[in-house]
Amino acid sequence: MLNVNEKTLDAYKQKVRAQIKEMKAKMQMLEAGAEKNGADMRIKYQKNMSDWKSRFKDVEMKLDKMSNSAEKSWDDIRSGIDTSMKELRKSIENATKQFNN
Repeated sequence: MLNVNEKTLDAYKQKVRAQIKEMKAKMQMLEAGAEKNGADMRIKYQKNMSDWKSRFKDVEMKLDKMSNSAEKSWDDIRSGIDTSMKELRKSIENATKQFNN
């Protein structure tokens, strides 16, 4: 279990928010590419975009709820966020690979 203090919490939030920003930039590139490649591609990626946006919103809500009041709770929330971010990253990377083929 981590010794959670304000610096640890802030550093973690900054790290996750930076990752979100990076992934959102990749999403925008995918969306722009889909726009260039016609209606079928736009429809395909629009489903992914909606899912990703919903997941990002969920992660951001969890970040806002984080508190250093209870280490056990913090570890559970952090674990959930880490899992969500890993799944999002993998999903976006897979979509990028498909798009580039």
